[in-house]
Amino acid sequence: MRVMEELQTKTIDVQVNGKTISCQLKERDFGDYIVFDVFTKDNYLFTISKQGDVLFNESDMTQQKNIMDPRDLNELIEDIKQRVTSEQAM
Repeated sequence: MRVMEELQTKTIDVQVNGKTISCQLKERDFGDYIVFDVFTKDNYLFTISKQGDVLFNESDMTQQKNIMDPRDLNELIEDIKQRVTSEQAM
């Protein structure tokens, strides 16, 4: 069984409701499944697979101090999903 391997971290800027949000995408490889953990500053937002599946790691979310507006989060998810699945930013 293959152990999870951390690959690279990329920073991308996303336009959400007229403001620019800088996100870090931390790539992890689980063998046949690659995911990106998405952060703003030090806040975990969500995890997205290369196929566009969105996951939320509850243990990472409970430690957050700031919570993003759900409308902004949805817009951010859609933008990053489009980039990840088309590999424009990857």
